[in-house]
Amino acid sequence: MAKPNRSMLLVDDDPNELFFLRNAFAATGGAVDIRHAESGEVALAEIARESPDLVLLDLSMAGMDGFDVLQRLRADEATRTLPTLIFSSSDRDEDIRRSYREHANAYLVKPRSSDGYRDLAKNLEGFWYDTARLP
Repeated sequence: MAKPNRSMLLVDDDPNELFFLRNAFAATGGAVDIRHAESGEVALAEIARESPDLVLLDLSMAGMDGFDVLQRLRADEATRTLPTLIFSSSDRDEDIRRSYREHANAYLVKPRSSDGYRDLAKNLEGFWYDTARLP
């Protein structure tokens, strides 16, 4: 049985993150279409055009940062329930607490190795696409 179409939007100003994620999903056999937005502004426009199933959102970006994007997503009725996971290199308690206060669905610290990215890909696909029911 073919897997359903699955989409993810990575919002990150570092193009290496897209490379790492795509390689990790390819290595695990994950069937997820990963799109990329290099800024918060581009992300909001992309989501308005074609909403993904899941958003991975970096906090630290020039211009509109991840918190700004998250606030805009949660303030809009059309995107309020869009599963949005913070995907950050920060492991500061302050960033984690604020992310949940702003209604992020999860907080993920970016892996530091290719094995870590493969584990992340398996976990994302296993939970968010296979177990959880997405709106």
